[in-house]
Amino acid sequence: MKANIAAVGLACPFEVGYDNAENLLNQTVKTLVDMGVDCTNAGVVMHDLDTVKAAADALKQMDADVLLICIATWSEDHHLLDLLSYIDKPVILRAFPAFDTGSLCCAHQIGAVFTDIGKSYEFVYGEPDDEKCARKTKQIATAYSLANCMGKVRIGAIGGRVKGMTEIAYDEFAIKQKLGARVVNLDEKEMTEKVAAMTDAEAEALLKEKEGMLSPCKVLSKHEDMLESMKFYGAMRALADEYALEALSVKCYTTYMGKVCLGYSILAEEGVVASCEGDVTNALTMKLLYELSEKPVNNTDLLYLDEAANTILFAHCGSSGFSIAEGDIELAPVRLAETGVCSRFLMKSGTVTAVNICGHGDGFRMAIMKGEAIPCGMEFPGNPVKIRFDKSVEDINEEIMANGIGHHWMVGYGDYVEELKNFCRIKGIRCYVI
Repeated sequence: MKANIAAVGLACPFEVGYDNAENLLNQTVKTLVDMGVDCTNAGVVMHDLDTVKAAADALKQMDADVLLICIATWSEDHHLLDLLSYIDKPVILRAFPAFDTGSLCCAHQIGAVFTDIGKSYEFVYGEPDDEKCARKTKQIATAYSLANCMGKVRIGAIGGRVKGMTEIAYDEFAIKQKLGARVVNLDEKEMTEKVAAMTDAEAEALLKEKEGMLSPCKVLSKHEDMLESMKFYGAMRALADEYALEALSVKCYTTYMGKVCLGYSILAEEGVVASCEGDVTNALTMKLLYELSEKPVNNTDLLYLDEAANTILFAHCGSSGFSIAEGDIELAPVRLAETGVCSRFLMKSGTVTAVNICGHGDGFRMAIMKGEAIPCGMEFPGNPVKIRFDKSVEDINEEIMANGIGHHWMVGYGDYVEELKNFCRIKGIRCYVI
């Protein structure tokens, strides 16, 4: 996900530094663009109502998620109030070091005004070419882009949740309020009727269609199980298309174990995230990480601590996207049920962020951990990932229990701690960085 920013200047012609205002704006934008941020320069330095209107007209054409206000000098604060009357979006106040321009005190002044009128804002202070400031700006803007994205997401909850996992009971109101997504509740018959309607010949044709994706895999499952899995994939794909779903969760345990797993893997490569056991909330956790990483996300349980190596083993039955696999991929019967098809492979090494979301109402909470995925064996038949942490795994374990964090952890590639912390702050979600 690219942060989407529109930048505009603010300065007073009477103050020292006004002549440098356009340069500060241009430099700040360039530093962000060089970092890979989608930052568009409105090309306006606001100093009166006419320039405010010109800035608003330019900004409306950009459809940015956040406005970056580059404050070159002290300025009358009502210019920003006027701007927001024309285009009211999240704002980052960007101030610059100088003893004689008044940039910083202007930012403080505007911050006080925004606080009194109930307008939230962000703040970044430093030189226009400061990479640390650009990185902070990018992380903040990414969180706002993520919030906008999630507000348009629809997730299909097929069949509810599995019995015996009260922890994953989903709160539709909290999900809408805190994450922005809308839950589309679907009777599992909508899925099974589509499965029953597909002939073996149609399943064979669908299997042939996915040959390019599946041909590198070693097939250990029975052919009839492969066809059944393709029927479930076809049904879920059809439901995703019919209801415009970007995420799915099926009450798979135990009825649909080995039936939906392969379909989940294929959907992951097609941009539709899917979680196990009817855990709707953590399907949306997968969506968050998918948007941030632009890669499939591994749905896991936290299984085993190795205190000596300071690692934790995470794994689940086997339904992750193939593009995050390291080495061979087996399409094999799912563990416990010993039937059907799951996608069994080891995970790539690299920096990862593991996230769990659980809770209801005011107790809605996100837990975040960052670590390094390291090579491991097939220690659990599915998609195991072993993560080494800087913090003691004993302390991590205690913090999880102390804060009532759930057992499903979604693992995405990359470091997104700051982006997710900002997202939680923006959306009013209780956040634990473990």
